[in-house]
Amino acid sequence: MIGALSAPGNWKRVNLQFKKQTVPYTPVYPSSYRQNRRRLRMEPSVAVAAGVGVGDEVDPTMSMTGDELVDVAWSSVVPKTEIQASAFLREHPEFDGRGVVIAIFDTGVDPGAPGLQETTCGEKKIIDVVDCTGSGDVDMSTIREADDDGCIEGVYGNTLKVHPDWKNPTNTWRVGSKRLYDLYPGGLKHRMKKERKVKFQEYHNVLETRACIDVSEKIEGDTEKEKKRKEELEARVDLLQTMYEKKYEDFGPSIDCVVWHDGEKWMAAIETTQLYEFFFDEADERGQLMDFEPLTNYRDCLRYGTFSALDACNFALNIYDEGCTLSIVVDAGSHGTHVAGISAGHFPEDSCLNGIAPGAKIVSCKIGDTRLGSMETMTGLSRAMTAVLENSCDLINMSYGEAASAPNAGRFVRLADEIVHKHGVIFVASAGNAGPALSTVGAPGGTSSSIMGIGAYVTPDLAKSGHSVRHPIESGAQYTWSSRGPTIDGDVGVSVSAPGGAITSVPQWTTQKKQLMNGTSMSSPCACGGLALLLSAMKSSGMKITPSLIRRAAENTAMPIKPDDQSSRLTYGHGLLQVKDGWDYLRQSQGTHLVDTLGDIRFDISVKRTDGHFSGRGVYLRDPADSKENRTFTVNVKPELHESADVRDHKLNIDLKLELSCSASWVVAPSMLMLHHNGRAFEIEVNCSSLGYGLHYAEIEAFESTDKAAGPLFKIPVCVIKPHLLEEGAGSLKLSTDYGLQMKGTTLSWNEKLFVPGMEDRQFVMVPHGATWAEMVIRPVEIETSMACMVRATSLVSHTRYSDTEYRSFVRLNHGMEHLASFPVVQGSTLELTIAQFWSSFGKNSISVDLTFHGVDVQPAKGHSFAANGSSWPLKAVIHAPFRSEPIKPSCKLDALSLFLRPSKADMKALPGPRNALPGNRTVHELVLSYDVTLAEGGKITPKIPAINNYVYDGELGGQITVVCDKNKRVIGVGDIYPEAMQVKKGDYTIFVCLRHEQPSFLKKFEDQVLQIERKLDGVVLPVYQSYSEAIRGMNEVKKLNLAPGEKTCVFVGKPDGDLPKDAVPGTVLSGKLQFAGTSAAKQAPGSSPVMFVVPPKKKESSTSKSEQKIEESIQDRLLGAKVAVLQKLSEEEEEEYNSLLKSLLEEKPNHLPVLKEEMKRSASALAKATDEEKERLQERLLSVCTTIIDSIDRDKLAVFVAKKTSPEGEEALKIKKEMETQKEALVSALGHKCRVYIDQKNSDELSKSFDLLREWVDTASDNDHLLLHARKELMEEHYGLAIKALNKLIDGEEAQKDLQEALALKQDILGELGWHCWEILEREKFRHYYPKEKLVL
Repeated sequence: MIGALSAPGNWKRVNLQFKKQTVPYTPVYPSSYRQNRRRLRMEPSVAVAAGVGVGDEVDPTMSMTGDELVDVAWSSVVPKTEIQASAFLREHPEFDGRGVVIAIFDTGVDPGAPGLQETTCGEKKIIDVVDCTGSGDVDMSTIREADDDGCIEGVYGNTLKVHPDWKNPTNTWRVGSKRLYDLYPGGLKHRMKKERKVKFQEYHNVLETRACIDVSEKIEGDTEKEKKRKEELEARVDLLQTMYEKKYEDFGPSIDCVVWHDGEKWMAAIETTQLYEFFFDEADERGQLMDFEPLTNYRDCLRYGTFSALDACNFALNIYDEGCTLSIVVDAGSHGTHVAGISAGHFPEDSCLNGIAPGAKIVSCKIGDTRLGSMETMTGLSRAMTAVLENSCDLINMSYGEAASAPNAGRFVRLADEIVHKHGVIFVASAGNAGPALSTVGAPGGTSSSIMGIGAYVTPDLAKSGHSVRHPIESGAQYTWSSRGPTIDGDVGVSVSAPGGAITSVPQWTTQKKQLMNGTSMSSPCACGGLALLLSAMKSSGMKITPSLIRRAAENTAMPIKPDDQSSRLTYGHGLLQVKDGWDYLRQSQGTHLVDTLGDIRFDISVKRTDGHFSGRGVYLRDPADSKENRTFTVNVKPELHESADVRDHKLNIDLKLELSCSASWVVAPSMLMLHHNGRAFEIEVNCSSLGYGLHYAEIEAFESTDKAAGPLFKIPVCVIKPHLLEEGAGSLKLSTDYGLQMKGTTLSWNEKLFVPGMEDRQFVMVPHGATWAEMVIRPVEIETSMACMVRATSLVSHTRYSDTEYRSFVRLNHGMEHLASFPVVQGSTLELTIAQFWSSFGKNSISVDLTFHGVDVQPAKGHSFAANGSSWPLKAVIHAPFRSEPIKPSCKLDALSLFLRPSKADMKALPGPRNALPGNRTVHELVLSYDVTLAEGGKITPKIPAINNYVYDGELGGQITVVCDKNKRVIGVGDIYPEAMQVKKGDYTIFVCLRHEQPSFLKKFEDQVLQIERKLDGVVLPVYQSYSEAIRGMNEVKKLNLAPGEKTCVFVGKPDGDLPKDAVPGTVLSGKLQFAGTSAAKQAPGSSPVMFVVPPKKKESSTSKSEQKIEESIQDRLLGAKVAVLQKLSEEEEEEYNSLLKSLLEEKPNHLPVLKEEMKRSASALAKATDEEKERLQERLLSVCTTIIDSIDRDKLAVFVAKKTSPEGEEALKIKKEMETQKEALVSALGHKCRVYIDQKNSDELSKSFDLLREWVDTASDNDHLLLHARKELMEEHYGLAIKALNKLIDGEEAQKDLQEALALKQDILGELGWHCWEILEREKFRHYYPKEKLVL
């Protein structure tokens, strides 16, 4: 997910339910994306923001002119003053980032975006553009040779003309194709669809007007031909009047791609003529292949292309795998370009809008996969690491991240450790936008030791010029949504903070130059740009650069914000980044023992409770049982050096004399520690019993005794939360002190709480044992203006993402409104309830809050489970209300059906080329699992592998992607780590699961991996009863019960009501929920028990009498049937044996229908594959056998039988019915084949006879099997409109459509004949979508 997130933040837009009305609200939010102890000098605006004095520093604006003052005012739209970047550049303009390369891990950067064209030295700003995801890959394995005219054939048979000046010594051209909508970012795709539809409607309106004029002309005469002509014209009008509303579907144009080797390097060109078809005349020749200026790999040529002036979408090209893969690099959204603009944008014409480090260069690493809506993939991240090393990048900025189940763990974290500690690259990432609750920092930025996680800060200047707020804010503050620490393993989470908003560059396809975005996605590149300034200065000064040194400088010189606030470090990290002070620190560090002798020293810290087993990076005592008593911990500190460090010169020189200092008296630690290379362990004590209610934070800091001024070498964070506790034996909470709270039963109340903009109120409450959900009511007391606030209710569970156990909402309060919410809780845990008035929501407001705990415990009775099969009904459930009276509303519904598949095929291979090699030239391997499935029902399906899904940064795979294809290899949907539902029709599908890792032995574990396909159901209801007797008899379902405090009872779940879904075959699993409790608002309470039902074997059909079971057959009939079976099995290669047996059978029984049907089927198949020389002979053969079949059937007798309305009874009657149905089927099939032959022969007289006879037995205009034939008949008579109507019925049918491909192709031809070229274009695009010729690229 992206670090700057769509409003509101990382959450879905919510319509907040109030008693009086529903109010949707969209405030100033994180942007459109899925994201020291010393007193320091400050620049004036920073000093004001922090609420402290400026000191003696001279205000630089005092000597400025009017225009210069205007520039300064507007420069805050890309905040630089607040982090001392402006002051640093005034003193050192040559250290503006030059010599520094920043890798942007993001959605991709537009190489043509304003502000990203050149550095301050006039060099190219963007030096490489890489699509690490593969979403823009085009298979180029198809090879063509140019003819004498320089023409080659495209993938779809179209002609492409190459430029005569293009060098290609071998005349070997590789061709491929790509749908533009698969390349466009979502916003551009939406715009182009809208603009194309407007232009399409113009053409369509002209066609409709002409058709109406044609039908209004009076047609003389009343013959059948004239009636048909009138019907045809009316059909055309009807089509045009309905097609636009019902049939318009824009699949988008395709581009043709050509790759060749010019003798020195691989080159590529594209043809985009299809893009212009809706917008210009047919004769327009824009976008032709020969007019394209060829490109090679972007890094080699530093040039990019633009698809068209219509879309203004820029792209770069890279060629891999010896020309077999062309990568078309298009950004997946505007996010990455904006991030690049903040870190290193350069606007020569308007320097006040420059980014932080305008002299730095950029490498764009697209990790957001366009196929997945810009979601990052592990494949993308792995390839991005390779691109960092290939381009000698100094810094990485990654404004992506999300919740993780385990901090500082997983394959990606190990790669990040390697890139930082081994290769010396500084890694900066967004901390996340999931605040203001504690422990909401996201992975990887806020959870990984080797990555600097950046919080987001808003200053008065940024609020004024960037956000254009209606009132100025008095002081700077953290954005309300900025994620907070600590991590679940005790690390502080946020390294430093930086301004988290900006107005800067966006891609040209957005139709604007700049845009406001805010989020930790913006604070991260701001900090990254600040570090780039430091690196630029260090490189120019010849200083030694190490990630650890840079990080210590940034953290030890950051400006503390609200240091007396217990949550300050968890909110702001070390404080606001200060570039100028960081530079002073680095200069003073040169020549010290740590820098010159020990180099890149860092400290690995592990903290373990002495009575436990869990190790963390700090102390975090959150739940009541943890913080109840005093605790002791063993701390292990191990110095770490670069892997190249030797023993004599480096490891033996680690002889640190450290002084340890505690920031709070309730933490007891040694005061001195001598530390050597192999590390030391020591014990600390946390006196929890001395602490009162609330959040308590302290740090143990380690200073080198000879250089305390350099700040701490490492810190050990200690965080303790003391919640309001549950009284022993009572169902109520015991408040530690008043805190303005009241307690009644299990309801905790704040009668009146005053809020101002940006204010946060945290309450920590122990969730009572037995509680399963809570209900919250927020009421306004005094509202000065409409109050926008963020509400979080968070509990933490080990190895579980905070987002899985959190309630979150954005609330808008006005007079007379209430916010009602109910959410599940974790019993015995500490629930943090955080309410924060949004930073840009002005006015003083007071509210009251009621928080009530409820509990209904549900367990299967002894000997029972909630996994049912055909023999286990009824299910017995024990329900218990542990501490208060609860209304019970039992319900059970199965709402999902799951199929489980083993792979039909498993292919493993090593991926070629340096693109797929990890640092150290480790080869990545790929395992592709293929699953074949026939879906008997359509609907929304979700392919999933729970064992590996939902693990991103904390996962172990190097990539996973799921692609669902139909039998024509059309891609229906693409999924990844987070499975999502996709709409499908019933039919045959292949699901490909692609897994990647550098160890083949690891991938082998998945070669037989089971895939689950879950289909959503409307719901199969299971009745619930109050007694066993009622359940067995199926009587008196229970609707409502009331349980007294402490009361237990049982209920019984009965068999499913009604029929099961058609695809619920034996062994299929139906799953759903068993729910009992209701909320005070008469809604179903949160929380449920999962229920599974394994479909049992089907009951056997009722047996018939012995005479009905046995059918006497003669030995001759049995033998004849066996011979026919052998005939049917003979392949086309066994033609001689087939003809011999066929002749024998026809001599034995000339008019035996099964033999004739088989001969007709084989003849039709041969005709379909025949060459022009064979066609006439095979047509006559098919006509002959069809005539024999028709003549062998007594049609009068058959007609009498078909006309009968009563169903036959008895053995003989059933036998006759079967024979008659077989005869009708053969007759209809034979007539259909004759009609098809006569259409091919253009024999209208014979066609008319056979078609009229066919229509006596079947309605060809409505029967799915004959609609194509009907359309071809109408087409032969030039009834184009009537033909299309028939084809539309076929194409829109729900049944499996064996004729669909031919129908789509025929419809496209007919539209061309009609001159409806706009519709012809749409049909061609649809045909290519349904029947792609491009090879699937995973």
